[in-house]
Amino acid sequence: MTDYAPDAATVAGVTTTANLRTGTASADTVPAAATLLVNNTGAGTHNLDLGDNRTVDAGMQVSNSTTAGLGKHRYTIAAASWTLILVSPNAGDANGRCSVTIDGTASEVKYFVIA
Repeated sequence: MTDYAPDAATVAGVTTTANLRTGTASADTVPAAATLLVNNTGAGTHNLDLGDNRTVDAGMQVSNSTTAGLGKHRYTIAAASWTLILVSPNAGDANGRCSVTIDGTASEVKYFVIA
Protein backbone atom coordinates (compact mmCIF):
# COMPACT_ATOMS: atom_id res chain seq x y z
CA MET A 1 0.00 0.00 0.00
CA THR A 2 1.27 3.45 -0.92
CA ASP A 3 0.07 6.65 0.74
CA TYR A 4 0.13 9.26 -2.03
CA ALA A 5 0.50 12.92 -1.14
CA PRO A 6 -1.17 15.43 -3.46
CA ASP A 7 0.79 17.56 -5.90
CA ALA A 8 0.11 21.25 -5.29
CA ALA A 9 -1.09 23.46 -8.09
CA THR A 10 1.55 25.87 -9.35
CA VAL A 11 1.62 29.59 -8.62
CA ALA A 12 3.35 32.38 -10.53
CA GLY A 13 7.11 31.85 -10.60
CA VAL A 14 7.01 28.40 -8.96
CA THR A 15 7.42 25.16 -10.89
CA THR A 16 5.60 22.13 -9.51
CA THR A 17 6.19 18.62 -10.84
CA ALA A 18 3.09 16.48 -11.21
CA ASN A 19 3.72 12.82 -10.38
CA LEU A 20 1.99 10.20 -12.51
CA ARG A 21 0.94 7.29 -10.25
CA THR A 22 0.46 3.72 -11.42
CA GLY A 23 -2.58 1.91 -10.08
CA THR A 24 -2.37 -1.26 -8.03
CA ALA A 25 -4.94 -3.87 -7.12
CA SER A 26 -4.23 -3.28 -3.42
CA ALA A 27 -5.58 -0.29 -1.54
CA ASP A 28 -3.31 2.70 -2.08
CA THR A 29 -4.54 5.85 -0.36
CA VAL A 30 -5.16 9.44 -1.40
CA PRO A 31 -6.14 12.43 0.72
CA ALA A 32 -9.77 13.41 1.19
CA ALA A 33 -10.55 16.65 -0.68
CA ALA A 34 -8.02 15.85 -3.43
CA THR A 35 -8.78 15.69 -7.14
CA LEU A 36 -7.79 12.61 -9.14
CA LEU A 37 -7.13 12.81 -12.86
CA VAL A 38 -7.35 9.16 -13.96
CA ASN A 39 -6.27 7.65 -17.30
CA ASN A 40 -7.16 4.12 -18.39
CA THR A 41 -4.39 3.15 -20.81
CA GLY A 42 -5.80 -0.34 -21.36
CA ALA A 43 -8.07 -1.77 -24.04
CA GLY A 44 -10.90 -2.63 -21.61
CA THR A 45 -12.96 -0.88 -18.95
CA HIS A 46 -11.63 -0.64 -15.38
CA ASN A 47 -13.41 -0.02 -12.09
CA LEU A 48 -11.80 2.29 -9.55
CA ASP A 49 -13.26 1.94 -6.05
CA LEU A 50 -12.70 4.91 -3.75
CA GLY A 51 -13.14 4.33 -0.01
CA ASP A 52 -15.66 6.48 1.82
CA ASN A 53 -15.22 6.44 5.59
CA ARG A 54 -18.23 8.55 6.59
CA THR A 55 -20.43 7.09 9.29
CA VAL A 56 -23.95 7.65 10.58
CA ASP A 57 -25.72 6.72 13.83
CA ALA A 58 -23.70 4.47 16.15
CA GLY A 59 -20.70 4.62 13.82
CA MET A 60 -22.35 2.53 11.10
CA GLN A 61 -20.70 3.05 7.72
CA VAL A 62 -22.74 4.60 4.92
CA SER A 63 -23.48 2.20 2.06
CA ASN A 64 -22.65 4.14 -1.10
CA SER A 65 -22.55 1.54 -3.84
CA THR A 66 -24.07 -1.90 -4.00
CA THR A 67 -21.59 -2.94 -6.69
CA ALA A 68 -18.45 -1.64 -4.97
CA GLY A 69 -19.38 -2.71 -1.45
CA LEU A 70 -20.04 -0.97 1.83
CA GLY A 71 -18.36 2.40 2.20
CA LYS A 72 -17.07 2.67 -1.38
CA HIS A 73 -17.79 4.68 -4.49
CA ARG A 74 -17.22 2.98 -7.83
CA TYR A 75 -16.04 4.88 -10.88
CA THR A 76 -16.06 3.07 -14.23
CA ILE A 77 -13.21 4.26 -16.46
CA ALA A 78 -13.69 3.50 -20.16
CA ALA A 79 -10.80 2.20 -22.25
CA ALA A 80 -8.33 4.85 -23.43
CA SER A 81 -10.14 7.63 -21.57
CA TRP A 82 -9.50 10.22 -18.86
CA THR A 83 -11.80 10.75 -15.86
CA LEU A 84 -11.75 13.56 -13.29
CA ILE A 85 -12.74 12.47 -9.75
CA LEU A 86 -13.31 14.87 -6.86
CA VAL A 87 -12.67 13.09 -3.54
CA SER A 88 -15.17 14.22 -0.93
CA PRO A 89 -13.55 16.18 1.91
CA ASN A 90 -15.75 14.21 4.34
CA ALA A 91 -14.80 10.75 3.03
CA GLY A 92 -11.42 10.41 4.77
CA ASP A 93 -10.62 8.07 7.64
CA ALA A 94 -9.20 9.25 10.98
CA ASN A 95 -6.02 10.25 9.11
CA GLY A 96 -7.89 12.02 6.30
CA ARG A 97 -7.15 9.26 3.76
CA CYS A 98 -9.30 7.30 1.28
CA SER A 99 -8.39 3.91 -0.19
CA VAL A 100 -8.05 3.42 -3.96
CA THR A 101 -8.59 -0.06 -5.40
CA ILE A 102 -8.49 -0.90 -9.12
CA ASP A 103 -9.73 -4.11 -10.72
CA GLY A 104 -8.19 -6.24 -13.46
CA THR A 105 -4.76 -5.25 -14.73
CA ALA A 106 -4.52 -2.29 -12.38
CA SER A 107 -1.21 -1.10 -13.81
CA GLU A 108 -3.13 0.01 -16.93
CA VAL A 109 -4.67 2.78 -14.82
CA LYS A 110 -2.48 5.84 -14.23
CA TYR A 111 -3.49 8.88 -12.20
CA PHE A 112 -2.44 12.23 -10.81
CA VAL A 113 -3.33 13.26 -7.23
CA ILE A 114 -3.89 17.01 -7.19
CA ALA A 115 -4.32 19.24 -4.12
